[in-house]
Amino acid sequence: MRTNKNFFILAGERSGDIHGGMLMESIHKIDSTIQFSGIGGSNMESQGLQSLVPINKMAVIGFVEVIKHLSFFKQVESDVLSAIDNNNPDRIILIDFPGFNLRIAQKIKSKYNIPITYYISPQLWAWKEKRINIVKKYIDQMLVILPFEKGWYAKRGVDVDWIGHPYLDYQKSDLSKDELKTEYGVDKNNLLITLFPGSRQQELDKHIDLFICVSKNLLRNNSNLNIAIGLAPGVELKEKYKEISIIENKDSHRLLGASDILLTASGTATLEAAILGIPMAVVYQLNILTWVLSKLLVKIQYIALPNIILNKPIVPEFIQSNAKSEGIIKYIQTIIDDPEIRKSTGMELSNIQNLLGEPGASDRAAEKILNHEK
Repeated sequence: MRTNKNFFILAGERSGDIHGGMLMESIHKIDSTIQFSGIGGSNMESQGLQSLVPINKMAVIGFVEVIKHLSFFKQVESDVLSAIDNNNPDRIILIDFPGFNLRIAQKIKSKYNIPITYYISPQLWAWKEKRINIVKKYIDQMLVILPFEKGWYAKRGVDVDWIGHPYLDYQKSDLSKDELKTEYGVDKNNLLITLFPGSRQQELDKHIDLFICVSKNLLRNNSNLNIAIGLAPGVELKEKYKEISIIENKDSHRLLGASDILLTASGTATLEAAILGIPMAVVYQLNILTWVLSKLLVKIQYIALPNIILNKPIVPEFIQSNAKSEGIIKYIQTIIDDPEIRKSTGMELSNIQNLLGEPGASDRAAEKILNHEK
């Protein structure tokens, strides 16, 4: 007879893996005997998870792209249900990744009476609000990380807890920006522009030509620049893009600490950069059919998290047909030329930290999960 608790935990992309790893560590601090099974990446694997499938295969975005990989996701669903059947976990923890996780929640509840925690809310407030009915029917515990999400869910009759943002618990370097620059071989008097073209290979492939074009132009017109690129685990930069002098690094948190300006795909990196007070230009491009369908469904004015949280366009968004090198270069050049704009923008962005709650989100989430009753 099994005595130790077993939690099945499921993340489908890199940020979910980061948050999942921190959550697992916090759970183990309370009860080191809890065992985990499920799907995750290197951060969750470092806490003892043996992932059913490589997480980089899960990170598919867009309607068209998901359809192309439908047979794969059907197989993953089957594998997940088989693992749950074999392990009989005490709790299911789903992390973000709503397209898959909300669907699998329904399938789990149709077969098993296992409590389901949803950690890091799907962005129903942005699109597909009708999915709230799935949450109300199949999710036993909702834990959210953005301050406005608690009121949004409560208004719709969902019992929800806001635990703050786990980014506030990320390990900050004890080195100064200048010291970190030196570590990367960058003169402290030079500006370091970092490129984050996306945490998925699919995103990098979509954005990298534009990002390299912008970089070449900025390097040509500014002698005091260095360019770095943050690459997520499993994401590779093709040799042809290495013709310019570029610093590659897979420690995105440390690299951000050395950065003065960020050119990034829309995603969670925008929020981490905002906390650090880094001015940025945000880019996003999708398959044209996916973009058209998204426009019909998305209800919010902005896509960058700093803009959403502050409800104003503090960072420029270069989306789809507006993602042109000329506009991006012009904005970044303005930031380069004017230290006062760079400073004031950074200070306004860093104020977001005050809206995200107190440090300790992962610990609070662990306590909520372990104290939760069916």
